[in-house]
Amino acid sequence: MRIAYVTLHLEKKIIEGGVGKKIKSQISNWRKAGHQVRLFSLTPEKVSLLEAEEFLFQPSVRFFGGSLLSREVNRSKMLARLILAVREYRPDIIYLRYGLFAYPLQRLFRVAPVVVEVNTNDRFEYRYRGAFYYWLNCMTRRITLGLAAGWVSISHEIAQLKCNAFYSKPVEVIANGIELENYPLLDPPGNHTPVIAIVGTPGLNWHGVDKLVGLAEQFPDLKAAIVGYRSQDYKSSAPPNVSFHGFLDQAGIMEVLSRADIACGTLALHRKNMQEASPLKVREALAYGLPVILAYKDTDLSGLSSDLLLRLPNTDGNVSEHAREIHDFAYQARGKRIQRELLFPLIDERQKEERRLSFFQRIIAQQVE
Repeated sequence: MRIAYVTLHLEKKIIEGGVGKKIKSQISNWRKAGHQVRLFSLTPEKVSLLEAEEFLFQPSVRFFGGSLLSREVNRSKMLARLILAVREYRPDIIYLRYGLFAYPLQRLFRVAPVVVEVNTNDRFEYRYRGAFYYWLNCMTRRITLGLAAGWVSISHEIAQLKCNAFYSKPVEVIANGIELENYPLLDPPGNHTPVIAIVGTPGLNWHGVDKLVGLAEQFPDLKAAIVGYRSQDYKSSAPPNVSFHGFLDQAGIMEVLSRADIACGTLALHRKNMQEASPLKVREALAYGLPVILAYKDTDLSGLSSDLLLRLPNTDGNVSEHAREIHDFAYQARGKRIQRELLFPLIDERQKEERRLSFFQRIIAQQVE
């Protein structure tokens, strides 16, 4: 197959994190399987991490409506160029990572069958980006999702949302995965006081960083290491047993995790009105061998049994009501590492990409019929 991979708006800090690693891994696996792949990226800034045809947009013309409207005009111009480049590439199929609509995205669907990766409850998430983006997404999502030949959903929950199931598209559920062999098993750090690590993003309250800070306030004999936040990003005061590490690249995250005893997944997914997820940060922590706290249904891990996984309910009081249980788990898991052999059939990227490629072939075959 000749595959065009299209991203609509991924900032540099996102590309340099787990999302960029996922895209690189997908493309690498597709090429190893004998397919031709080219990445086309509409982006506000140049990113050297990915080998892509980049189409940069920025606010350069000011008129009534200010720089926001100006940026959207520029985004549309560059998107038109991207679509022309995709057309010239003559793909058999297009893989589109869902993003905010811009005119003339609808033209992309005339080039080749488009499979859309639906990776979040977009109607809820865009509320956090302001009224303009929320209403633009509400009014235009039907174009992207309605014109698609099929979807890949990262969870059963997202695929089954009424606003998604309405379109009755062929759907393949493929949770996020990683290439486990690329992650070294980290030795336990030998801490006297257990360290609990979490990777979050300022402004995204469903990561639940505030809950981990509250736990550290309650138990001075625990330490919390927070990646993604600087101390000034956390608006409230934090106790001295909480350390903030700011945004880090993968090597920096590994360094923090190498000094941690356990890692937290998202602690407040309920704030996003969701129950199920498959975060890359959790898969990476597991790949390094860290015991993990899960406070939601993980698409791949719901059937995994291990005393180094602590499961919490996805509720507002999940941390405060289970604080002693978390405290004791941290001490029980201190100095231990999870068996990675348990994880290979569940989160290995290569097996997932085989399924994705098979889905592409089915979509192409359906278009020919």
